[in-house]
Amino acid sequence: MEFVTWDYMEHLIIDRETETLEHIQNIGTGCKVSRKYEIEGGIEHLLDEFDAKRLFSKIVGNPDDVIDTPNEMKDYKITIDYKKNQQRIITGSFDKNNLPEDFGEFADMVIDFMNFYGLGEILDPSVYAKVFRRKTDYIFCSVTFDEGQKSYYYLTEDDSIKVDDFVIVPVGKDNHRAIVKVVNIEYFGEDHVPMPVKKTKYIIRKCTDVEYDLPDE
Repeated sequence: MEFVTWDYMEHLIIDRETETLEHIQNIGTGCKVSRKYEIEGGIEHLLDEFDAKRLFSKIVGNPDDVIDTPNEMKDYKITIDYKKNQQRIITGSFDKNNLPEDFGEFADMVIDFMNFYGLGEILDPSVYAKVFRRKTDYIFCSVTFDEGQKSYYYLTEDDSIKVDDFVIVPVGKDNHRAIVKVVNIEYFGEDHVPMPVKKTKYIIRKCTDVEYDLPDE
């Protein structure tokens, strides 16, 4: 049996002075992927969320009898440069017990920061596949209830409603109100509607922040 060595390495560099965050993946020889964020004020705000004195200060460590994964080695090195204090370097194996206890919290905040800016619109089908609505078209919104997989059509005349918006809709025979999430928006001419307009209920309006716990009427 032959084994293939995969030389993989990642770097995450957060620099307060240049106000940048850069994530670099070295995927073997000749293959490098990187994404750099230059956010004025944003990097400073991100770093200020962490307590510099306590960050990565506690590591549980693995017991002596742990079993290593065969043919796999994952190590890390964290370097923290301070403006006034001495540089701090932390190393170990990249697993829960050998990483600092607060690494998970740190990782969550960084990924939330990166996800906030997304991947842009060039490759986003919700952008490049969108068509303009004609004056005679009906706006059909697909909505889901309580993180459900099945979606239901509702009509609207509100052009400001977007995918991922939360809206209030009438539900059931008594038309009690519920908050649902818009997962898709489509335009149809009268001859191509996915279901009869007269049998389709209308979205009441967008949901405000204070209405997320709106009781059923």
